[in-house]
Amino acid sequence: MGQFSTIIGCIYEIFIFVDNSKKEVAVRAKKQNLNIAGTYLAMIDQLRMAELLCTRLCHDLTGPIGAVNNGAEFLSEEGFNMQGQAVELITSSAFSAVTRLQFYRYAYGHVRDHGEANLADKQKLAAEFFTDTKITLDWPDSHTDASGVSVSGKMSRLIYNLLIVAASALIRGGTIAVRITQDAGGAKQLSVVAEGAGMKWDPETSAILAGKFNTNDLSPKNVQTYLTKCYADELQSTLTCNTEGEQLSLLIVQPAG
Repeated sequence: MGQFSTIIGCIYEIFIFVDNSKKEVAVRAKKQNLNIAGTYLAMIDQLRMAELLCTRLCHDLTGPIGAVNNGAEFLSEEGFNMQGQAVELITSSAFSAVTRLQFYRYAYGHVRDHGEANLADKQKLAAEFFTDTKITLDWPDSHTDASGVSVSGKMSRLIYNLLIVAASALIRGGTIAVRITQDAGGAKQLSVVAEGAGMKWDPETSAILAGKFNTNDLSPKNVQTYLTKCYADELQSTLTCNTEGEQLSLLIVQPAG
């Protein structure tokens, strides 16, 4: 029962995200004295982005939720003598669905403007997100709260989005390494490195992350990458990506201040 309550709570957060997107547009328009037509166009872009993101979320959640339904159907069949396996399928699939929703809640949901993120909790949830996948997460404790580098909630949200971008390139699985450091001048550096056989990197993704992209070409496939770029820009951070062989490196640098 607790798992289903969590699912409902996470879905509620997604709706809050969409609503906050609309409010953010209105506030931004007021601050920048945009005209009515400009505000309307900005609103359309935000709504379209929210629609595409929700489409992607539904696609990503279809697998585990569908497996829960299959397990329930097996249990309802007369003469079915594999109840143990069906319950195991329901339990594991429900855990996967809840974990994904919790992860997406922090990746896409609203976060406070102030305060520090608990990186140990974020690391734990990220590790659970990649459970039962072909991807291994290399995020050592020394690069969480123990590193002594404080990270805002918005920066932790950016980390999750970078993990999604990196994972999309590892079509055959591999390893994703997360490292968080701070230089003598106070600038924070966040590195996400993906490495795996058969890594696939779409040139369009590089263009989006470099800010060389027409939003008219947004789709459920690339909307998350575009959102990642938006989150980096919001933090006034530079985002660079490099590929070499079977390795992808994503680097965020946030100036001190």
